Amino acid sequence: MTKRKALTKTQLSQIREGLNEERASLVEQVADLDAEADVNNWREGGFDDDPADAGSASFERETAQSLSNHARSLLLQIDDALRRMDAGTYGTCERCGERIEPERLEALPYARLCLDCKRRDETGR
Repeated sequence: MTKRKALTKTQLSQIREGLNEERASLVEQVADLDAEADVNNWREGGFDDDPADAGSASFERETAQSLSNHARSLLLQIDDALRRMDAGTYGTCERCGERIEPERLEALPYARLCLDCKRRDETGR
């Protein structure tokens, strides 16, 4: 197995900055989506009890809730990555203990597994 290089302080700082920016954006998205999914906002927005309106409103609420849940999941992953940075374990695969490829972390900064371990997870090997 090839020994992988550790992230430089500059790379780590850039990734942390990107995570914090993405986190701030997601917090805003969650608030907006939660407001959109709030039943009370739909009533105040002029929707009445017409079945067609109710069906459309229900679909849009469910979509907003689904998007909000996805954004919350990403927030948890980002918060975990930031905790790992603070603990000095960021960039280390939680399965094999090897360093996660810098290219992988640049593409998916909250990755917990190296590419080899992630592939094993997906193929079941």
